[in-house]
Amino acid sequence: MSTNTSESALVSTYRKRFGEPLTNDEVYGYWLFVVSVLAAVAGMVLALSTESIGTTREMAFSLTGLGLAGALTGLVVGQSFHRVAKLLVYLGAAVCVAAVGWFTAVYPFEWQLGRAATTNVIALYTLGLGVITFSGVLAPVTVGQSRARSAAEAALAAARETSADREREASALRSELEEKADRIERLEAELDELSDSRDAAAAAADAASEETAAERERADDAQARLERLHESTATFQLYRDKASEWRWRLVHRNGNIIATSGESYASDRNARRGMQSVTRNALGADVLWDRGDEEPEPTVDPVATDPKTTFELYRDDAEEYRWRLRHDNGRIVAAAARGFSSKSAATDGIEAVRTHVGPADYLAFDPAAFEVYEDAAGEYRWRLVHRNGRILADSGEGYVSRSNARRAVETVAETAGEAAVDADDGARFEVYEDAGGEHRWRLLSANNELIADGGQGYADRSAATDAVERVCEYAPDADALTVGEAAVEIYEDAGGEYRWRLRHRNGTILATGGEGYSDRSGAVEGVNGVKQNAPNTAIEEVESQ
Repeated sequence: MSTNTSESALVSTYRKRFGEPLTNDEVYGYWLFVVSVLAAVAGMVLALSTESIGTTREMAFSLTGLGLAGALTGLVVGQSFHRVAKLLVYLGAAVCVAAVGWFTAVYPFEWQLGRAATTNVIALYTLGLGVITFSGVLAPVTVGQSRARSAAEAALAAARETSADREREASALRSELEEKADRIERLEAELDELSDSRDAAAAAADAASEETAAERERADDAQARLERLHESTATFQLYRDKASEWRWRLVHRNGNIIATSGESYASDRNARRGMQSVTRNALGADVLWDRGDEEPEPTVDPVATDPKTTFELYRDDAEEYRWRLRHDNGRIVAAAARGFSSKSAATDGIEAVRTHVGPADYLAFDPAAFEVYEDAAGEYRWRLVHRNGRILADSGEGYVSRSNARRAVETVAETAGEAAVDADDGARFEVYEDAGGEHRWRLLSANNELIADGGQGYADRSAATDAVERVCEYAPDADALTVGEAAVEIYEDAGGEYRWRLRHRNGTILATGGEGYSDRSGAVEGVNGVKQNAPNTAIEEVESQ
């Protein structure tokens, strides 16, 4: 039989009840088995209900014999064996039918145990059943499966693989569509703002043409002020606070916070509108100073134009280049976290500190938090960091958007607290030994997808299990912090002292504090001094040390 599963009544009913058949042999073999079983049962019931030897009992025996042979034939045909096996089963079925026909010829007058006719009929029927049985049990071992079934199974496997590929492509397209939708929304908002600005500029131009020379002079002055504003040295930052609500702040390149939103917003779009409202209305706004009993709060000192520090470039005992930032009072307030192979590389390290230390945000870990950052390849990643600076877990993979990375963080926070270690199913932690002989862990979802893994290997299994317990303890309540180009981490070291380090978004530590502090405020004060002095500090090469 062919592999074409046409929509006959038998095929349609089989598909609705049992699913898609691989071949027509599977369908017709099943229905032959059902009909034959019913015929055999009907023959046996008829034989039991008839006492006399006659036509009725003859019909009963015939139905039973045909039903038994047909049932065996249906079972074998439904397996879609090789053509040779199917020819054998058809031959056996024909022999059984011939035996039943012979039975009707000799029954009842010549039908009696011991007679030659009876023995020959039974022997012929037994031979037919033997051929059917042989074709179903032994023949497939030698001749194998039919080409139709093999082709159908291969096509089914290919279809499943294609379906999985399509699902992965659809997932990637959905992510790309989300990114494009966000970009379209931003462009539409910017277009609206540009349209408003264009209309306002056109109205101002019409009015200016009718004003006096003095008005034109004021317009020129306003234009000059506007151009100076376009050369701003500050940047608006959009972020989520600990309550997961959106806020904005205006940060100078030296790290000083010039202005904040003052209130939170339900969505990032509303926060952007708040920022845009400030940019539209701040220019030309009057200054009102309410001189109450309290004086205005002091402002943070800006970047020093005449810094009291010096970058010292030197070579250590291992002949590597290093730098340190020394205050005029002799104290080392910052230093390189590692050695460099060349002087130019060390100078580049100093330039990175000059560029990033001013606007770097402070990250608060209490006692741990998720850092969401963009790596050098433009992908977004996350890591779970303890306040002592240790990376407890990381994403293990990159994401195409920051929102996808944050959703992954939410999944880890929800899953880690309930996942068991080395469970057979469901969300679980797996502790295993890698190719290098170190023990590591990974967190898998219920559908076996990798959610997170450890940031390091461990010497034994118990240490890896302890690391899993720390993740289970800290992950559910950890905040998600967004890292810009770089961030300042203030942490407590093993000796109980507070220290700071400047970490780039790719994880590289650009600089560390030169000393420990007894409290957090001392560390903040120390890094603030570096923020004020480092950007304009000169480099001086000193003797190798």
